[in-house]
Parts: sequence; structure tokens; C-alpha cells
Amino acid sequence: MIKKLFTASALTIPFLFVNPAKSFEFPEELPYGSISANVGYYSQYIWRGEQQNDGQSAVQGGLDYGVTLLDTYIDAYVGFWGSNVSGGTNTLSGNELDYYGGFSGAVPLLEDYFSYDVGFLYYDYPGMTDENTANGARNVDFFEYYGSLSLAVPNPITDVGISYYYGYSPNGFQTGEYDYQNVSIEIAVPNTPFTISGGAGFTGMDDEGGNNYSDYIASISTSIFGLDLGLNYTTIDGYTDSLEADEVSFSISKSF
Repeated sequence: MIKKLFTASALTIPFLFVNPAKSFEFPEELPYGSISANVGYYSQYIWRGEQQNDGQSAVQGGLDYGVTLLDTYIDAYVGFWGSNVSGGTNTLSGNELDYYGGFSGAVPLLEDYFSYDVGFLYYDYPGMTDENTANGARNVDFFEYYGSLSLAVPNPITDVGISYYYGYSPNGFQTGEYDYQNVSIEIAVPNTPFTISGGAGFTGMDDEGGNNYSDYIASISTSIFGLDLGLNYTTIDGYTDSLEADEVSFSISKSF
């Protein structure tokens, strides 16, 4: 009896070493949804034709979480994005943090052609409050509510996309109520790794003395070694004279 027990015990010992308890590992994927991120270097930070960093370079990045609610038709997302800012209207801040959320997807019955995106965007400028803004009249942080519609143009030559964007804010950056409209087009250059794009935007303001102005952008972009490269030309018309300028900027970014 003792001999048999010894034999049985001896047989179990190798299995204890062959099958050790599995160590803890963090999961590689979320149980629901997915996370993506982006980071980039920009020679200038230009927002709707207006310099946001006084001609200096900017490092920008963001993090997004998305989940599919109805395959093809409804995706929900939230995220945040940040950049250094300086000069112009942002001399008292140094940073911009944007928080956003919304829904996107394909338009039912037209899913091969049209897609949509609706949501909200909150612009946050840490350090800039009512007490230290130039006019002391309102907080510079503000909401923008937006919606866009994009069309994939069917053609046998190359990929072409056209989009329309509408944004509305009841209390824009020291300017009060405004709306913003933009139409843009993107074309993949046939038989090349390049994409060209262009857009025109119009900002309308209801405040007395507010500027109603237009901005324009033309870009060429490509990807190499996993990096996205872009070269942009921007201009603005009808804005404050001291801030009207033609700008050329470039960017290097990476998405994960």
C-alpha cells in the first residue's frame, strides 16, 4: 500500500511542473468597443484659417473610444484631444483640451454612398477664465454642436469624397453665438500614393461687431513607413486685418 502511494505520488510530480498555474495577463482587447489614439507634430496650428500658436510649432494628440450599436449604421464614440497654443487670442492659456462625443455611421438605404456624423465638442482652455480674459465678459471655454454628411462619389477612376459640415455654438470664444459651415472635397491621385483635398468654410456671428469671414485650405497628403505626412496652404478673408495671412504648414502624424 505504501509502495503504491509512493508510485502514484511520483507520477503526479512531473505534471505539477509541466502544467504550472497560468500567470495573470491583461486582456489585449476590450470586451466592448475599441480604443484608438493619434499623435502628431505640426509646424503651425491653424484652426479655420486662424493661427492658434503665433506661428510656432505644435504637438497634438488624442484618444478615442468607439463602440458599434448597430452594425454599419450606428457607432457611438467619445474622446479628447489636446494641443499647445500661444499667441493671438490664446496668450493667457498655453494649452487647448477638446472633449467630444457623438454618433456616426452609414445612411440607411444609401450606405454605399452617404455617411453621417453628429455630436458635440467642448473647447477647454485651462488657465483662461472670466477674471483674466481680455474683456472679462465671458469664459472663453465653449461648446460647439455639429453634424456632417459625407458622400463617396462613385466613379471608375479613383476615390472621391465630398463632405458638408455644420457647427453651431451659443457662446463661442469671446465672440458669442456663431455658426460655421464648411464644404470640402478629397481626391486620391490615380496611380500615386498621394491624396489632394480642399475646403471652404464660412463663419457667421450674431454679435454686434462680430466678424463674418471665410477660410480656405488646400492640402496634399501621403503615408510612408506608417507615418502620415501633410502639406497645407490656408488663407482667410474678412477677418481681423492683423490676423489675415496666407500660411503654409506641414505635419507628421501617427495613428494607433
